[in-house]
Amino acid sequence: MNTLLKALGFGVLLLLSGCATVVDAQAPVESEFPIRPTLQRSARAETMYQVLTAELAGKRDQLDVALANYRKVAATSRDPKIAERATMLALLMKDHPVALELAQRWQMLAPADDQARQALALALLRNGRVDEAANDLEVVRRLASKKDKQDGYATLASLLSQVDDKPAALRVMGQFRDRNPRSAFAQYYYAMLAAAAGDRPAALAGLDQALARNPKLAAAHLLRTRILLDQDDREAALVGLGKAVAALPRDRNLRMSYARLLIESGQLDQARREFAILLNQNPKDADSVYALGLLAAETRQYDLAESYFLDLIKRNVRLADAYFELGRIEEQRGNYAKAKEWYGRVGGADRYLTARMRIGVVLAKAGDSTAVVSQHFDALRRANPQNSIALYLAEAEALREAERFQEAFDTLDRALQLHAGDKDLLYARALLAERINRLDVLERDLHAIIAADPKNGQALNALGYTLADRTDRYQEALGYIEQALVVLPDDAAVLDSMGWVQYRLGDYPKALDYLRRAYQANQDAEIAAHFSEVLWVSGQREEAKKVWREAQRKTPDSRHLHQLQERFGW
Repeated sequence: MNTLLKALGFGVLLLLSGCATVVDAQAPVESEFPIRPTLQRSARAETMYQVLTAELAGKRDQLDVALANYRKVAATSRDPKIAERATMLALLMKDHPVALELAQRWQMLAPADDQARQALALALLRNGRVDEAANDLEVVRRLASKKDKQDGYATLASLLSQVDDKPAALRVMGQFRDRNPRSAFAQYYYAMLAAAAGDRPAALAGLDQALARNPKLAAAHLLRTRILLDQDDREAALVGLGKAVAALPRDRNLRMSYARLLIESGQLDQARREFAILLNQNPKDADSVYALGLLAAETRQYDLAESYFLDLIKRNVRLADAYFELGRIEEQRGNYAKAKEWYGRVGGADRYLTARMRIGVVLAKAGDSTAVVSQHFDALRRANPQNSIALYLAEAEALREAERFQEAFDTLDRALQLHAGDKDLLYARALLAERINRLDVLERDLHAIIAADPKNGQALNALGYTLADRTDRYQEALGYIEQALVVLPDDAAVLDSMGWVQYRLGDYPKALDYLRRAYQANQDAEIAAHFSEVLWVSGQREEAKKVWREAQRKTPDSRHLHQLQERFGW
C-alpha cells in the first residue's frame, strides 16, 4: 500500500498507513472448508478511501469530485495537512464559500501556521468579508515583514492581487497604506494594485509618494515608466528613467530600460552611450554588445557594427543573432554572396526561417532569375507548409525590395490562386498594384477586403490615401480616411493620410496639424516628406528643410525624399 501512496504523490497519506481490515474471529464454521470472513471498514480505512478517491479524481481533472471527498475528510480529520490540501483545492477552483469553510478548519487545526492564516484572509476577501479579513491581513503582514524585508506589504499585495474585485482589493490596500503613510513599500504596493485596477492617476500618485520616501526603489521607477508609456507620455517616461539611472547608476534593468526607450524615441547616440556604460560595468554583458552592434548598423557604421557581432561569435554567445546581423550588414553593403553565406549559418528556431527568407531577398537583389527565387521559396514552403501564405508574402517582398515589382505582383497572383480571398495576400497585391500603375486592381482588392471586413483600418487607409495621392477623387478619399481614423485614431499612417488629403483639398492649416501629429508619432521618411512639402508651400521653409534634412540623414535612399528634393531643388 505504501508503494501505491508514493506513486500517487501524496506524502501525507503515509500518516494513514498501517490500517487493516477487521476480521470477525467469532464467525461460525459451517463446513470443513473455511468461510471467507466478513470485512468491515474502520474509520481510518474510510478516511484512506476518501483521500485516495480525491487524489485519483484530481489526477483525472475531476476537481469537483476531488474537492467533495477532501471536504468530507477535512470535516472529521484532525490532520492539518488534509485541511491544507482541501483548502488549496477550493481556492484553486474559486469555490469561495467552501474555501472559507475549509480555511477556517485549517486555521483552527494549525493556529500558528502562516500559510493557514494567509489562506483564511484570502478566503474572507473573496467572500466579500473585507472587514473580517483586516485583522488576519495585519497578522499576515507582521509575520511576513520578518522575511520579505518590505514591511510585509509584498505578501499583502500578493494576496490582494488574487481578489477578483480589484477596486475592493485596492480599498483594503489603501487602508494599510494610510496606517503607515511613511512606508515607501506601502505606497509602492498600493500603486501596483491601483495600476491593476486601471486607476492610473492613483497609481502615479502612489509611486510619486514611494519615490519621495525612497528614490532608490527601482521597481517603483520601472512601474512608473510602464504606466506613463501606457498613457503615451514617452517624454515623461524618459525624464523619469533618466533620474532613476542617476539615482541608481549600477542598476542594470533601469539602464537597459532607459537605453531601449531612447532607441524607441530615436535618440540613438544617447542610447549608444548608455549601452557603452553597461558594457563597461560588465564586460561580459553580451546583450549590451549586441545592442551596440544594432545601433552601429542602424546608423550605417557597418565596420563598427561588424566588430561587435564578430566579438559575439568569438565569445560563442548569441550566435544566431550575430550571424543574422552580419548577413544584414553584407546585404546593405551589396556583398550578396557574403550575405548569403552568413544567413546560411543561422540556426535555431527563432531566426532560421527568417534567415532563409533573407537569402531569398539576396537572390532577388543579386539579379538571380525569378525561377531561382521561386525555387528557393518553393523549397521553404514544402518544408513549412503551415507557413505557405507567409512565405508567398516573403517571396513577393523579396522581389519588391529588389524593385522587381511586376514579378512580385505575379507571385501574389499565383498565391491567390491557391489561397483565394486571403486578406493579407490581397492587401499586399494592392500595394504592389499601385507600384505598377494598376489602380484598377488596387481598388478591386481593397474593396474586397473592406467588404469582408468593413472596419479594416489598414485597407480603408490604403484606399483613401491612394485616391488622394494618385487621383483627383479627394472627397471620396476623405470618406475612406475618416472611416480609417475612427478605427485607428492614433495610427501615424492614418494621420499622415488625413493630412495629405487635407493638403489636396487646399486646407493647409488642417493638413499641417495632422501631419505634425503623424511625424511626432513616427518619423518615417514618407511622412517626413509629406510634412516637409506642406511646411514649404505654407511658407515655413526653414522648418521644412530641417525636417527634410533629419529624415534624409536617417534614410538617404528614400525615394519620397529624393522626389521632394528634385521638385523643390533642395
